[in-house]
Amino acid sequence: MTLEFTAYTAIYLPAVVLSLVAAAYAFPSRATAGGRWVLLMSGAMAVWCAAEALDFSSMTIHGHVLAAQLSYLGATTAPVFYFLFAVEYSGRWRWLPWGTVAGLFVLPALTIAAGFTNAWHHLVWTSFTPLAGAANVIVYGHGPVYWAITIYSLLLALIGTVFVVDTAIKSRGIYRARSIVIVTAAVFPWVGQLAYSMVPTALAGLDPSLTLSVTCALIAVAIARYRLLDLVPVPREVLVEEMGDGIVVLDGSGRVLETNPAAVALLGLDSAPQPGSPSSDMFATWSQAGRDAVRAVYEDRSTTLESPQGAFIGVERSRIGGLNGLGERDLFVLRDITGQVRAERALQDAYRTLQSRMIEIERLQAELLEQATHDSLTGLHNRRYLDEELTRELARAERAGSPVSLLMLDVDHFKDVNDTYGHATGDRVLRAIAHLLQEVTRAGDMTCRLGGDEFVVVLPEATTEDAVSRAEDLRRILRESMCDGCDDRVRPTVSVGVAAYPLHADGVDRLMAAADRALYASKGAGRDRVSVAVAAAPVDGEPAGS
Repeated sequence: MTLEFTAYTAIYLPAVVLSLVAAAYAFPSRATAGGRWVLLMSGAMAVWCAAEALDFSSMTIHGHVLAAQLSYLGATTAPVFYFLFAVEYSGRWRWLPWGTVAGLFVLPALTIAAGFTNAWHHLVWTSFTPLAGAANVIVYGHGPVYWAITIYSLLLALIGTVFVVDTAIKSRGIYRARSIVIVTAAVFPWVGQLAYSMVPTALAGLDPSLTLSVTCALIAVAIARYRLLDLVPVPREVLVEEMGDGIVVLDGSGRVLETNPAAVALLGLDSAPQPGSPSSDMFATWSQAGRDAVRAVYEDRSTTLESPQGAFIGVERSRIGGLNGLGERDLFVLRDITGQVRAERALQDAYRTLQSRMIEIERLQAELLEQATHDSLTGLHNRRYLDEELTRELARAERAGSPVSLLMLDVDHFKDVNDTYGHATGDRVLRAIAHLLQEVTRAGDMTCRLGGDEFVVVLPEATTEDAVSRAEDLRRILRESMCDGCDDRVRPTVSVGVAAYPLHADGVDRLMAAADRALYASKGAGRDRVSVAVAAAPVDGEPAGS
């Protein structure tokens, strides 16, 4: 092959360099949206421009034909790469399956094959005519395959440009600026291809590949200055389609204007409702309770729905102002709050369970307190309660300067009652005594069972004389009332010992000991009587016997 460096060669070699520069800029961003296609497109442009430089340097027809065949490696694939870039850049890639992507390269592949076998069929080039007066310039006669690939390439470039223009219209700021650069870059080869195909002799030597150098330069500028492959716009319709929250737009008559896939899934619909259909059609399969809930949401009385599938849906409603003379619309944003609702319900159940357990604990605590401070047989307060309350009572009496009297009672012959009639009867006697003591004592008095057959009655603010009088009344009432089922063999009575604070003792233990000595005196004097403690130095006495 004989080559000669010409002015055309000097024009196309910089175009190769510009294409390689654009490829170098695109290479670091090849993994971003559109980056791989810009890289491949720039590479295809570099191949095309290099082949054209070879074409205009060849001195023989064979050299020209070989250069033309090589140029088709870039000329037929560059428009496809540009189209794929425009699709991905404009956010439409998800609507383009990989099978379709592969199909876009079928015609370019057939054209390349036809170009390299053109000598057999002449479907790409029908003739090769040197242009008089122009060095190394050939005018190609074009066959049907050329026209097919040309129309195909122009169509792809046109569609891709429409996509980019649409993105520019919907974009703002830097997105719009670089979209304009991309559109401008796409126009140059598109116009050049039209001019070359329609009037091949008018611009002899200016092949469409030359305009690609301008395209590559503009793409390099868009990458460097406007971060073409760094910040890729996301079309708003893609945001709506891909967002996890459901979107439903209704007009003033309650007709469906717009929905997104998330709303269809949340509402359990088989397919998206047709625009203009009544919104009630979306809930035709819901129960009456569900439709009532929908009505409550529409009337702003509720913000939660429960779908037939058991999902809980949070709803936010807002008004969209009328555009182009149209009335206002309702925008409903649906959000799956099933997890939140279930967590709240679980928390409420746990709270109710906790409340129930707290009530049970309080009940058990009350029972334990009752058991700790009350006698289980008679229901009277026990010795522990007596010690605590008597201590407080004496402290109050000391501050007020008032007396406190204490009666200690013991059932006479109680062992004989148990031996003669049994312990069940003995227990009934003790319960009867406790009942009578509660009936005849005053509201402020304190009645306790010390244990066995011993009882204590604390009389606040009662003098010794008052205490003795009360003791005699109790002894008499108890003697007359006890053991209705007992015969003359054993008839229990009570002995009583009386002690008063501060006359007989100045503390709880001493007061109890004084009353116990007085009780022991009643037992020693023949039982069934009341004895009063003496004001003497307190000594510990023996517990009164039965």
